[in-house]
Amino acid sequence: MTLAVVWSVQARKQFIATLSYIAKEDPQSAALVHKRMEKSLRLLSDSPEMGVPAQLAGVRTYAVSNTGHSFDYRLVRQEISVQRWY
Repeated sequence: MTLAVVWSVQARKQFIATLSYIAKEDPQSAALVHKRMEKSLRLLSDSPEMGVPAQLAGVRTYAVSNTGHSFDYRLVRQEISVQRWY
């Protein structure tokens, strides 16, 4: 079953700020980070246990390949809730 992805307001702002920062220097790299994030979320929505357990109970961390970025998420009512982007 494919799970829906819901972003917290803070995580969405962090993600957009990252893309904006990268795009100032290299728009193609920003587009690539965005594409890799979308791919990661598609994979995760099919296999939500792919991330590794974080220090907080119920939170998992997923490293987005070849970007140097990660995000924390929780499984909440058949949804992936993205909590933090860094």
